[in-house]
Amino acid sequence: MKETPEEHPEFDPETYTDPILEECYRIKAEISAQFKTVEEYHLYLKAKEEEEKRNGVKYVSYFDPSTGLGNQ
Repeated sequence: MKETPEEHPEFDPETYTDPILEECYRIKAEISAQFKTVEEYHLYLKAKEEEEKRNGVKYVSYFDPSTGLGNQ
């Protein structure tokens, strides 16, 4: 179903910003400012995961070794 501009006269596609996308862009900018490479960010996340495991946080693996894929 296609909406016509007459149904939403206050909507301006030229100036519209999606708040969810804006939040994603903000988070991306923060991560980019903190880490120089994707590998550096990956190592940070792995270290955080290990720290949380030591503190008792349990992780569930969705990896299925018989298929080599995660659970679908």
